[in-house]
Amino acid sequence: MVQTFSTPLSSRTLWVSVLSLALPVAAQMILQSLIGMADVLMVGNLGPAALAAVGLAAKLHFLLLVLMAGLGAGCGILVAQYTGASNMPACQRTVALTLFVGAVVMIPFTLAFAFLSELWVPLINPDAEVARLTITYLKITAPVLLITQVIIIYEAGLRALGNTGLPLAMGALAGLCNIILNYALIFGHFGFPAMGVEGAAWATLVARALQLTGTLLWVYHKKHAFALAKSHFVAAANRQDLKRFVNFSLPLVINHIVWGVGNATYHVLTGYAGTDALAVMGIVVPIESLFFSIFIGLSNASTVLIGRALGGDKTDEAWQLYGFFIRLTMVLAAVLSVSLWFARPLVVGIFDELDVQTATLLNNTLAIFCVLVWIKTMNMVRILGVLRAGGDNRFCLTTDTLVMWGLGVPLYAFTIFSLDVSFLVIFALMFVEDTAKFLPVWVRIRFRRWMKNLTVAKA
Repeated sequence: MVQTFSTPLSSRTLWVSVLSLALPVAAQMILQSLIGMADVLMVGNLGPAALAAVGLAAKLHFLLLVLMAGLGAGCGILVAQYTGASNMPACQRTVALTLFVGAVVMIPFTLAFAFLSELWVPLINPDAEVARLTITYLKITAPVLLITQVIIIYEAGLRALGNTGLPLAMGALAGLCNIILNYALIFGHFGFPAMGVEGAAWATLVARALQLTGTLLWVYHKKHAFALAKSHFVAAANRQDLKRFVNFSLPLVINHIVWGVGNATYHVLTGYAGTDALAVMGIVVPIESLFFSIFIGLSNASTVLIGRALGGDKTDEAWQLYGFFIRLTMVLAAVLSVSLWFARPLVVGIFDELDVQTATLLNNTLAIFCVLVWIKTMNMVRILGVLRAGGDNRFCLTTDTLVMWGLGVPLYAFTIFSLDVSFLVIFALMFVEDTAKFLPVWVRIRFRRWMKNLTVAKA
């Protein structure tokens, strides 16, 4: 049953809904970060060529994962609004249609990984050994692309209905399976042969297959609304719905790709700032990931609850929910920033192998992060959560693209290559982009042009 919040927003029901939607998503992101670190540590024992190969393959998978996430986001937004309109058949059609579009998009990449990798992998990495290992990994993990696309779509749909527990449980199961199989297949434990990089690939494939199988078994065993039958796909297979979905989701997909490539560009450019800068960023990035997990969870909760309100034509409730989430974001950002500020000596102390100069640089970099991070968290909830809840995808795409590629990345590159400045200045420039977006996003929200009922309006 869908909850509404026409009564005071401080009600216990609202807090329970926010926590139940936000915390599992945050926990799943933290879990994925920790599993990723474990994977790197285990593969790292195979030597630099193996680490480089798995790292390259992981980057290729990540770029496609960003594309998948765009489709999943479109599905989740529409399902949330249709839920608010009490239109479950439309929710089912949306999931079925997204599964169809996702398969059409991913099949060419799957075939390219499985059968054509010998042709193009050597073009992006000239090292023969690294290319060979990368090709081996990609061939085995090619089906992971289709499997992961289906998982992401089901997770988006389930979260939009308020079920965040199943994605977390299945993600945890897959992560545990991946770590155990990595240990067994990479190094040859539990009676398995030592397969090296090939073993890491098989571990990834089996873990993802298990995650999808577990999700589908639960959905169909519970006779959930998303236990789709042939009739749901037939109902979704009409030109008008397909055109509407593509028009709605395409800006989201492009936005995710623009963000993914831009984020990677920042980190590539950082490599030219010196060894100390790379060492510090290697430590700061996972700390950032853990820090932002809770705000990504809040963004998910705001998308679902505000989307439901808009889908039910409750614009006043949607506006109240926006105010609630912004106040909550400000309080959490302040508490976490202050906590990290005072915890800096403890964080630096964990990495006791750092020399004095690098340790000091890390301490000061974390200080800048604590001072400026609130700008990024406010934008995160406003853009990923609030604006997208109303389907304001084209504004988000235009703003992100213009600011990132017209200001953020060029300024960052110019500073690194043309100015002799401290890494602290360079790191602070990573927040220029969010500072430039802050006012336009705030103005957009204040004018309320994003408050659209997508169940009746044209997307």
